[in-house]
Amino acid sequence: MDQTSIDEPLSHVLKLKNEIVKLNQRVIQLEKEVKSIQENCRHVFYETQVTRSCIKCHYVESTYY
Repeated sequence: MDQTSIDEPLSHVLKLKNEIVKLNQRVIQLEKEVKSIQENCRHVFYETQVTRSCIKCHYVESTYY
């Protein structure tokens, strides 16, 4: 049985999983940046009957209570 044929896909899968972990960490970092921007924004809202959205930072609030 050729062991390299098994090792190569396994190695590739491990690399892909590692990349997924890195990308998930990057997503978390970017979400924190967006949250910080939205918390410090001087909102300018565009309102509909059910939501209001900031045209500057894209923060959205529901107005449907």
